[in-house]
Amino acid sequence: MMNYFEEDLERAHDFHGHICHGIVLGVRIARAGLNYLGIADPAQNRDFLVYVEADRCIADAVYSVTGCSLGKRRLKWIDYGKMAATFIDMNSKKGIRIVVSASQRAPESGDIVGFWNSIPDEDLFKFEAVSVNLKPEDLPGKPLSRVKCESCGENIMDGRELVVNSQTLCRACANGAYYEKL
Repeated sequence: MMNYFEEDLERAHDFHGHICHGIVLGVRIARAGLNYLGIADPAQNRDFLVYVEADRCIADAVYSVTGCSLGKRRLKWIDYGKMAATFIDMNSKKGIRIVVSASQRAPESGDIVGFWNSIPDEDLFKFEAVSVNLKPEDLPGKPLSRVKCESCGENIMDGRELVVNSQTLCRACANGAYYEKL
């Protein structure tokens, strides 16, 4: 496949606002995942999705390179705090999980782009062939279901409700919210 590194890095820089280790590594991960799936131009292929495992720069780089977004339900965020991403072909449900595993450390100052770009993929990443059980309610498209939380009355989409003591609840009411009502 062609080397799109410079274009991908520029697009990620424009979106994210600066170049850092996470952007460079995220761009490399994104293109490696696309290459594994045989996708040269992600804008021409809507049959894949990506799981990112950190809510950091890597997520912006993956979005910038692949075009997969949370709003289109093709970018999924799993909060593992890892520099890793999984690229899934939605038709076969098979894919590749790519994790940064380099033993080298880039200098804090200097040419981080040149440093990370000089390391071959096989020395920079660990690759794991994976399969993901994609549920219909997790796929792109309109919501497949909507129910009301019996406690707060808010709508819950796509099977995210919990049944606790025979009561249908949103996760915030069932488990406690990340916010506190004032």
